[in-house]
Parts: sequence; C-alpha cells; structure tokens
Amino acid sequence: MLIAFALVVSGIFYSWVSQFSYSQREEFQFCSKAQITMQKAYYSNETGNINMMVYNAGSVPLKGFTVIISKEKTTSTSNFAGKEIESRETGLFPVKYEKDIRTIVVQSVECKNAQDMITVYDVEGLQGGG
Repeated sequence: MLIAFALVVSGIFYSWVSQFSYSQREEFQFCSKAQITMQKAYYSNETGNINMMVYNAGSVPLKGFTVIISKEKTTSTSNFAGKEIESRETGLFPVKYEKDIRTIVVQSVECKNAQDMITVYDVEGLQGGG
C-alpha cells in the first residue's frame, strides 16, 4: 500500500514538474522575441505631460506596461495594464511632468527584459531636452 501511494505521489509530482517546465520554456521563448524602443519623448504645454512614443520592435504583441518614474528622492510607477502594442506598432504613454523627474523607464509586464529608458534631458520641449 505504501509503495502504491509513493508511486501515485511521484506521478503527480512528475506531471506538475513537466507542466511547469513547459510553461517556463514557452514564456522564455515568447519573451526572447520581445523588444521595445523609446522613439521620441516630448513635453506638451497643453496637458503638462511628457508623452513617450514607444515602438514594439519585437516580433510578438505586448500587453500591459509599467512606467517607472525616478525622481530626485523617490520613485513612482504608473500602470498601463490594458495598453497593448502590436509587433512593429507604436504606443503613446503620457506621464504628468514634475520638475524633479530624472529618468523614465517603460517596461512590459509580460516580459521584464522588454524595456527602454529616457532621461529628462532627452525630452523635447523641456529645458535641456532635444
């Protein structure tokens, strides 16, 4: 009886491990095809936003993004959970401008390696910006 129980438990464990490794492999293969590039960032006087044009340079669509805003003394995030950018398409990410912003990172929620960063000096229309 003990041997039968051990065989059942090992069968369940084997099934779980093989399913887990398969899903991890699928996620890795998907994310290896993901890449985003910040094409342009500009300040809008009308809205007071920094608008970032992000290009999906990868071969897979990406859904869900986080914008990480590093300020002089703090860091904050903005979530764009419903935002989707198809492969070879561009998406717009507006962020409220604050004087102490240093860098802004746009990152895919699905694939953390798909990200790009700008500094405040790269933002057109701001003092020191391109």
